[in-house]
Amino acid sequence: MAPAASATTAGQAPPSGGQRRRTHGTIQRRSLLQLLAGVLVVGVIPVLATVHILDANALQNERARADTALRTQLQGASQELGRLADDASNRADDLARSPVLQRAFIAGDRATIRRIAAGTPGALFYLHRHLVAGKRPPDALTRSISLTVNGGRIGTVVATISLNGRLAEDLHKAAAHGRYDRLLVVRRNTVVGTGKRVEIHGRTVTVDGERYRGLLSRVPNAVGISLFALRPEHAINASVHPYQQRMLYAAIGSFALLFLVALLFARPILHTLGDFRRVASQAATDGLTGLANRRSFDDELALEWRRAERVGDSLALVLADLDDFKSVNDGFGHQAGDAVLRRVGVILDSGARQVDLAARYGGEEFALLAPETDLGGATKLAERLRAELEAATIVLPNGGELQVTASFGVAVKGDLDGPEQLVAAADEALYEAKRGGKNRVCAQPESDPAALASA
Repeated sequence: MAPAASATTAGQAPPSGGQRRRTHGTIQRRSLLQLLAGVLVVGVIPVLATVHILDANALQNERARADTALRTQLQGASQELGRLADDASNRADDLARSPVLQRAFIAGDRATIRRIAAGTPGALFYLHRHLVAGKRPPDALTRSISLTVNGGRIGTVVATISLNGRLAEDLHKAAAHGRYDRLLVVRRNTVVGTGKRVEIHGRTVTVDGERYRGLLSRVPNAVGISLFALRPEHAINASVHPYQQRMLYAAIGSFALLFLVALLFARPILHTLGDFRRVASQAATDGLTGLANRRSFDDELALEWRRAERVGDSLALVLADLDDFKSVNDGFGHQAGDAVLRRVGVILDSGARQVDLAARYGGEEFALLAPETDLGGATKLAERLRAELEAATIVLPNGGELQVTASFGVAVKGDLDGPEQLVAAADEALYEAKRGGKNRVCAQPESDPAALASA
């Protein structure tokens, strides 16, 4: 029977090992994918940020160039409009100096005035304060000359420049401008000649639903009249588009290079991190039970002691020692003893809270550090762990079963002077449980620093 059982065990071992290897491979692949994803995410963020900043700078620079061009266009249009105004002023002056017109004004000869007006379109003639000839445009730039006799005004000649779409086209042609630029004459947010509404938001101008980059210039001596130089937003964006495409290709190339580098170095990095993780884990945990080791426990005890001192919280310590553990090793072998220790580690770890620390203190002795726990709470916790361990059935490597018990000692920080005294108090309570018959919980309700120091 024994050889058959041995054969069965041997036959089952390879699948178990194979399963572990497949699990390990799956974990490795998952870790590899996670590392690749992490590297790509970390690499994508600065690349995207750089692309965004460069795109924003390119758009800002293109808008600045558009503003310069529009400003130049406005200056040219304003100069042309000023020239037209000077011409109108000269025409009005020439008419006013005409002897025929002067005699007609002095004589009040309206017919002669109208005859002269018929040959001079765009001119208005006022006899005294009454319009005699000419038609005033709805929106116009005017230049006037008065005729006086003996210091009294008898008439006025007004030369007009009609502010309309045709004038805007003439000014636009006379000024330097881009291919898609526009020049509008606007009167109180309405385009002269079309009636289209103009909405202004900073440098953004919307006309008939289309967005422009725009600058304006007030027309002198024309209340509410402005010249608008505009460049479509889509033209500005189109100018930046080739640069944005190059940036996109550069970003894609960077991602590809980053992915290639990640593929090349991911596995060595994983191995290095795995080695580091194993070394760190070995330095902080007990290799048999998976609990914190003595060094890690001492460090955590010192930290929790300082925190409890600072905030005034309670701090409890539970020490547990397996009863008659030497008889387990002597009677069943060290492998059975290891199985017992592992099961005790599982019970302690599952019974501890997230803030607690379960540790293998040494040999068959275990410790449980419980922050923010008073003596009553720690005693109840120890009693629950004791009962769970007593009820547990441990399966030994040879197929046999075994039940073990442990004694527990509980102590709290209280008025103790240091973590060493807390350990001494819990250890004294543990020995009291041993002396009291084992498989029980004893607490150290009062802290006597002097007694603990002498112990």
